[in-house]
Amino acid sequence: MALHAAGGSRNLLLGIVGRMTSLAQPKNVGPTVPLRRDEPFSVLVLGTERAPRYAGPNLTDSMMVLSYDPRTKTASMLSIPRDLWVNIPHYGWQRINTAYEFGGMKTAQLTVERYVGVPVEYYAVVSYPAFTTLVNDVGGIRVNVPTNIYDPSFPNAAENKNTLFQLSKGWHVLNGSTALKFIRERHAFQLGDIQREADQQQALLALKTALLEPRNLLRLPKIISDVQSLVKTNIPYRDLPLLANRALHLPKSSITHHVLNYASGAVSNWVTRGKADVLTRHPAAVAKVVAQTFPALLGHMSGHTVQVENGAPTTEDYATYFSTVLNKMGTRTLTPLQAAHTDHLSNHVYLNTAVLHLKPGQLMPTEAYIIGQMLGTTAKTRLLPASKAQIVVVLGNAFPKVS
Repeated sequence: MALHAAGGSRNLLLGIVGRMTSLAQPKNVGPTVPLRRDEPFSVLVLGTERAPRYAGPNLTDSMMVLSYDPRTKTASMLSIPRDLWVNIPHYGWQRINTAYEFGGMKTAQLTVERYVGVPVEYYAVVSYPAFTTLVNDVGGIRVNVPTNIYDPSFPNAAENKNTLFQLSKGWHVLNGSTALKFIRERHAFQLGDIQREADQQQALLALKTALLEPRNLLRLPKIISDVQSLVKTNIPYRDLPLLANRALHLPKSSITHHVLNYASGAVSNWVTRGKADVLTRHPAAVAKVVAQTFPALLGHMSGHTVQVENGAPTTEDYATYFSTVLNKMGTRTLTPLQAAHTDHLSNHVYLNTAVLHLKPGQLMPTEAYIIGQMLGTTAKTRLLPASKAQIVVVLGNAFPKVS
């Protein structure tokens, strides 16, 4: 009876989602590119510190890459520690949580792609108020607190003074404000930010579980409305019913989740010349964790040769930089070139039909689609006899500054 009720609730929920998402476009959505419904795709989720009374920088307290493979009906989650020390394009060596603050989504995306080595196709930005509201909308989330928390130096919402946060070890149902404190807490844990990343993954899975509860069917219109107004994303709005269907039918056993942590050897503590305590990455170990987390996604990145060209009106060597980014993902690239014209404002990705011939009705290789979506464009076919590459990328002024 319980299973029947759960299945009925899920089907009714999906029906409501489908009807509501056909009514209006969201208020807070970025440029969209088509979703590949039968191929793996990725989403960079950023949790930002922005709040009504918050006066500090808009740092990303949470950075997580999610991927879904519709063929195997499995999902993957990888959390990136906010204190990871990286060379942010155009801004120099900083913690990775400053990339979004400094250069916006394009810079944050490119930084993750370069230093984590996973393609980023879509994004979702969730602020403190958005997370708090969504947890309250579903009536709270049930989480397992790993250890007793007593933190007298927990920052308040405005980040201008310390407050006391305490929570006992074990299972709790947390409301929005307490859940936010839980996913932000790190002082009470021996592993600090690494434990916080794991707690954030647990909270996200708990939010998914809560959404399936029958009591939330009546709350669904408000939940969807809040997602529309509070979450900034470039996921095509028309595909939300499909994504909801997949997420809600996905059992926990089909979701793998990892953190770039000490145990895997991916990161270790380090002190900068400026005496800042940060985490330094170990590329080989990071690559191993990423390969284990996103095998299907990365499997599509090595099947074809790619030529990257500078096509922007700038002296910056975009082509060499982006070739390096692709190499981190296993892509075979030819020597970067200067494009015939350097007046391109947008990025372009072409499947070179002079080298790779598509049969009638044959779909374009997934690798071309992924690279296109990494660059915010749609891959197209074009006859380019001057190039020996199967895929040709022309970078325009839309590419983030890197030098």
